[in-house]
Amino acid sequence: MWPRFGRRDRDGIPAEAIEPMVVDPRDLERAYERGLAEGRREERRRHSHPIRNLMIGVVVLAGGVVLGVAAWYGSFGEGGRVVDQKLAVAADRAEPALRAAADDAGAALSGAGRDLQTNTDPSTAAEPAPSDQDL
Repeated sequence: MWPRFGRRDRDGIPAEAIEPMVVDPRDLERAYERGLAEGRREERRRHSHPIRNLMIGVVVLAGGVVLGVAAWYGSFGEGGRVVDQKLAVAADRAEPALRAAADDAGAALSGAGRDLQTNTDPSTAAEPAPSDQDL
């Protein structure tokens, strides 16, 4: 083995000049707990948002379906044509249902507005309390 003369520590201090440190176990425990808490805070900051993860999952799933259809029909052109056709059929079926739901919601809102107006008729409003001048 090579002799260790003149060997230096990483900080440039000779290895012989470094004295062992005496550390209080309570200080060590506190430092450990602070480091653990800091690590947990940093990890929470790095976690992504669940809605974003859901959206990424939906996109990945849709991409997998497109790749599967393309493999089933033998080409991306044929698979894309089939996917476009299925999406057009779904959109044609969904549009009337969506319009009907919007019309129903509009009718319900206007009915609720009319009911609210009839319930707050000014003639049935509470009369003011008598004051000392009325007596």
